[in-house]
Amino acid sequence: MPGKSSPRRVSVYLLCAALTAGTIGSPQTAHAVDLASHKAIYDIRMKSSQTGSQVLDVRGKMLFTFKKSCDGWISNHKFSLNYEYTGSQPLEVESKFTSFEGFGGKLLNFSSSRISNGEQDQELRGLATISDTKKIAQFSIPEDLSFKLSDATLFPAAHTIKLIEAAEQGQKIVNAEVFDGSDDKGPVEINAVIGKKIVSEPDTKLDKALTGGAGWVMRLAVFPNNSDDNQTTSDYEMTMNMLENGVIKDMTVDYHNFSVTQKLVAIEPLKEDKCGAE
Repeated sequence: MPGKSSPRRVSVYLLCAALTAGTIGSPQTAHAVDLASHKAIYDIRMKSSQTGSQVLDVRGKMLFTFKKSCDGWISNHKFSLNYEYTGSQPLEVESKFTSFEGFGGKLLNFSSSRISNGEQDQELRGLATISDTKKIAQFSIPEDLSFKLSDATLFPAAHTIKLIEAAEQGQKIVNAEVFDGSDDKGPVEINAVIGKKIVSEPDTKLDKALTGGAGWVMRLAVFPNNSDDNQTTSDYEMTMNMLENGVIKDMTVDYHNFSVTQKLVAIEPLKEDKCGAE
């Protein structure tokens, strides 16, 4: 199904490129970028369609929550999407993705499910670990699925942090290998181009503290990690307005023969747990 898994993966990456490949900051370094704990709703709509595309329309919503716990980041995504195609029946997709990512960038616990036209057609669960003795994403559902990882592999929150760190330092090009567990395809390569720092005016209809302040327009191209080194065309590309607190105000996803927008329509802060000594 065209575009089926990508909107979910997009949100995982950015609602969440390594500064230098294989470098993941310590928990203390990671906290230098303060990702905002929040709940948000995004409106998803088709933006354009090229001649010959089988996709006539895409529309729906995504509910996203991102919260800092005492040991890591907890994220939840819930998509409700409707697809219309030429020559085939419409498709209604409900998908959920939940993850816990440790602060040290060494552990990712993930699970996801997808229901298409009322029938479940995908369920994934697993644990990704990066240590001196183990570098693997091992799925428990399905049991026979696993992917080799490396010291260079980043998980979603670490990927977002590295993007923001690079942007703050004025870097324009950021490349990374990323694994999120949102599908059964394994790690991907993400090449990012970062624009100039801009000051975004807060949206009067949204939480001003979460949607105002500095940010960047970024363009990310996503390639399969096992692709031919000579591959010049990405699977898809994303252009987004990312704030320095990690909040994405809007995003356009280009699948080459059609594109969709993901626009922030509601957001509120989430109270974080009290950690350490009282």
